[in-house]
Amino acid sequence: MLNIGLAVEIITPPFGAGLIGYINFRPANGVLDDLKVHAMVMEKNGRKTGFLVFDVLHLGEYMFTGIRMALRAAGIDFADDVIISATHTHTGPQSRNPNNMRDPENYACQGMIDAAVRAMTRAARSMAPAELFFAEKDENPCAFVRRYLMKNGKVVTNPTRCNPDIVGPETEFDRHVRVLAVKQYGRISALLVNIANHCDTVGGTMVSADWPGRMEAEIRYALKEDVPVFALTDASGNINHFDVHQKIDQTNYDEAVRIGRIYGRIVEDLLDKLEPVDEGEIEVSNTKVVIPNRKVTDAEYAEAKKYLEDTKDVPKSGGDLTSEGLANGDVTVCRCFAQMLLDCRDKSLPSRTCRLTRINLGKALAFVSLPGEPFNGIAEAIRKASPYKHTFVIELAQSESVYVPMRDCFARGGYETTARPNTVAPEASDVLIAAAVANLQ
Repeated sequence: MLNIGLAVEIITPPFGAGLIGYINFRPANGVLDDLKVHAMVMEKNGRKTGFLVFDVLHLGEYMFTGIRMALRAAGIDFADDVIISATHTHTGPQSRNPNNMRDPENYACQGMIDAAVRAMTRAARSMAPAELFFAEKDENPCAFVRRYLMKNGKVVTNPTRCNPDIVGPETEFDRHVRVLAVKQYGRISALLVNIANHCDTVGGTMVSADWPGRMEAEIRYALKEDVPVFALTDASGNINHFDVHQKIDQTNYDEAVRIGRIYGRIVEDLLDKLEPVDEGEIEVSNTKVVIPNRKVTDAEYAEAKKYLEDTKDVPKSGGDLTSEGLANGDVTVCRCFAQMLLDCRDKSLPSRTCRLTRINLGKALAFVSLPGEPFNGIAEAIRKASPYKHTFVIELAQSESVYVPMRDCFARGGYETTARPNTVAPEASDVLIAAAVANLQ
């Protein structure tokens, strides 16, 4: 019999903590909605595994290590078999490098670790018999490919709205919304939702879980219960919510609420279509993949140095420094990226070693972790090769990494392919797909 335990803890950072998600520093000066860590423990015939999902942009390697160490110290002996992931909200605290953080961010990160331990401990102590049900729908009206082919043959990420030089999106993507429902004692006790979309809606300096938090609120309102909703973000490195064909503001809290409600209602509709999952035994497979990093050419290096010299007297622009600024030629943003290209050559390591985890229940259901922000084509390739009936792909999980574009994207340009410290080489997507597929087998 399958047993499942659930718990949720608040991880909202204190006022003044730096919010990560854009190039510029943004201290938190308020809370729109609380950040959470969602915990689940699954057990069958003595085999345990689970999930920890944090409402943060990403988790640094020291956070992944610190969480696992703290779980083991608390007696969670299956800590290495828990998939730890982030929702990617751009209005959560810094959680990467402790050497570059101030006291508010260190306090917030330690709070996240402590909350994860409390949540997993409570979940492990509250397990009860459970059944799993699955439904999916090919409908994602709030997501768009954010890389567009332009008339000059290049790709621009988030070009200006209604730009006449746009030819069309670079590719298509998987629009399915996948839902796994946990039922205990005749009621839905948790939902796991797999959606491809960037979580970059709110902006500004107010803490928010962005649309995943509002999706959970919508579902809870409809079900009239505080059901935990696990936002397992599908591969979304080249996907976001911006519709470039509309001249509307899509960076605000109202937009997060709107998207959350739409996704919530899609999930609610799927609850009437749930079918039982014939789960087998729990199996977990952990492996490692060495992802090669980018090499900067002499010509690229010289061009970046020249740009920094030529623009050194240009006044700085205000506001958030984003990919849109890069697309629009904002000099302050372009100078940041020119410096990061120099740093890519001067400071990068040759490669990055990442953990990959597969959790499966027989041949009916599998969860696959991916590091960083992989492009959606990577998830598509993994699902195509998967021997499991239902495959959930979870990005920003298990290891720190960066964007992982498809190989052919590098020649066309765009924000995600720019050179920064420890950005990946063009062949990284092929390496990651091969390793993930091998782990599925």
